[in-house]
Amino acid sequence: MAVLSSPVIDLAIGLTFVFGVTAALASLLTEFIARFLGLRGAYLLSGLRELVDGGASCTNLTYVTQDYRAMREMMVGPISQPATEDTKLPSVRSPEPEQSSAPQPEPEPWQASMTAALLGGPILGNQGVAGQISTRKLTLGKTTSTGSLPTITPESGSKRPQLRSLPAYISSRSFADAVIDLVVPDAQGQTTLDAIQTSIDKLPQTIPFRTSLEALVKNANGDATKFRTSVEQWYDDHMDRVSGWYKRRTAWITLAVGAIVVVLLNLNALTIGRTLYTENAVSAAVSTVAAKASNCTNVNQACLAKLDGDLSAAASSGLPVGWGTVRACSEQGAPCGWWERRGILSPYGSDPSQAAQVLLVLFGFLIMIVALLPGAQFWFGLLSKLGTLRSTGPKPATSG
Repeated sequence: MAVLSSPVIDLAIGLTFVFGVTAALASLLTEFIARFLGLRGAYLLSGLRELVDGGASCTNLTYVTQDYRAMREMMVGPISQPATEDTKLPSVRSPEPEQSSAPQPEPEPWQASMTAALLGGPILGNQGVAGQISTRKLTLGKTTSTGSLPTITPESGSKRPQLRSLPAYISSRSFADAVIDLVVPDAQGQTTLDAIQTSIDKLPQTIPFRTSLEALVKNANGDATKFRTSVEQWYDDHMDRVSGWYKRRTAWITLAVGAIVVVLLNLNALTIGRTLYTENAVSAAVSTVAAKASNCTNVNQACLAKLDGDLSAAASSGLPVGWGTVRACSEQGAPCGWWERRGILSPYGSDPSQAAQVLLVLFGFLIMIVALLPGAQFWFGLLSKLGTLRSTGPKPATSG
């Protein structure tokens, strides 16, 4: 099998390898930060509420059991289970009378949240978490704009640990089961669209959940199975948008983390590219290392540990990674200070050229930071294709 050896292809393979390793490291660090902040659980709850409540009302996780009971009784009638302290509806406490003769405003009545009702039911009550979701003493404020996180306030304890303990994923099947459980009154499990429509008609007109379910019931054409499938698809489509909101939020974290990694490791795209193009031995060694790394399509800790070893092997072959002394300062008598030894300034440059050198260093860092945005999987997929191109070579000419 022919092997296509070209400085341009070797340059592309080397740069793609460095981009992929850096993006993988930044991605893993971003995931650690997102878990610490509880962003996945926060976005899941926010997205679920926007789907069924429109984000225009507050949601108190403390009362999810009570909200489930209230919504269930509204649609299908009284529940035979006696109310306990955990299931009693929260009472509104009237304010203490003041000495002023001015009329006092009426306290705002308690309103059940459809999001809380779904989370308080037997299907989603402990979905992916230890214990019940009602043990998370958190209140989600109103959503100010689509895709933004609401204000999340703890009623007791610290907010971050409670956010981290929230479910990070709810399957569409579980969501559909929770919806069916909430709206179907038949205790024998016989689900019909007529029964579902009757329950939906008892919901207030202002709840977006009612409008959406009415459209899904209409499109099901009397088929309860099709209705369930439509609910799952409705949920999946919305959660795809929620994933986009989450990725846009974490992209900024990735850029910040990546900038720190790039500077700490001195990953300069221009310096690395110049070395790969001018030094054949370094380029060949890096291409060999990169060929092994192209199999790392699923970025995780084990993969990152392997990539770290591959990057170290590439650095030992002469790839300019890290803040070691540059080659120009290894010459005897070279006028090198700290900035010159690190390659930020040239030991032989004048003032105008020094400024240009600094700009080139910053531009090389900027290229590395921007290269983080496509993600590690993109770069390793491209690396695999470049490796295939290098190993197969050009298509042989056909005989005339």
